[in-house]
Amino acid sequence: MGNESAFGCLNQKLRREVDKVNPSLNLPPVDARSPDVRVGNVNEAAVRQQYGSNYGRSAFPFRPPSVTNIVPRR
Repeated sequence: MGNESAFGCLNQKLRREVDKVNPSLNLPPVDARSPDVRVGNVNEAAVRQQYGSNYGRSAFPFRPPSVTNIVPRR
């Protein structure tokens, strides 16, 4: 029984130390001033950048063909 109260006391003490270093603010996670990415809105400029020449033509982003590196013989 002594161990349970000791752990409870230790937990409370540690919680106070953590709260001193990193106080928790009671704020909503999302509000009207949150960035679009966090809220879930789409940023049209970012979508145009991502889709490249496929913007407005395809549901898949434009991906240029991959470059294969050829190691020269010695």
